[in-house]
Amino acid sequence: MNSQLPYLLSSWSDKIPDSANFILQATLEKVPEDKLGSLAIIHFKDPVIGLVLGLFFGYWGVDRFYKGDIGLGIAKLLLCWATLFLWYIIDLYFVYKGIKEDNLQKIMQAAYYLK
Repeated sequence: MNSQLPYLLSSWSDKIPDSANFILQATLEKVPEDKLGSLAIIHFKDPVIGLVLGLFFGYWGVDRFYKGDIGLGIAKLLLCWATLFLWYIIDLYFVYKGIKEDNLQKIMQAAYYLK
């Protein structure tokens, strides 16, 4: 087991889905130790910031813009009057979960290229 791996996994624990720890660990064990340190500089979006933006500005799609879903952000902005807060409430969960999934995909993609 790589010596940096437990540190990386613990630093990412709040930024990736909880169910992905075992898959991520198995994937990262295949990455050479000298290249594993480069994964520590990956920039992640914080799911808590996405949740806070969703709570205060989600009705206008700001949380979707932060997540990187520009098209859904524009649609949410244009349809904010028609959805009667339903999209706003449901999207609180989906943006939070989606940011974690996006962060996991960043790690997996970087690990794939480092093998």
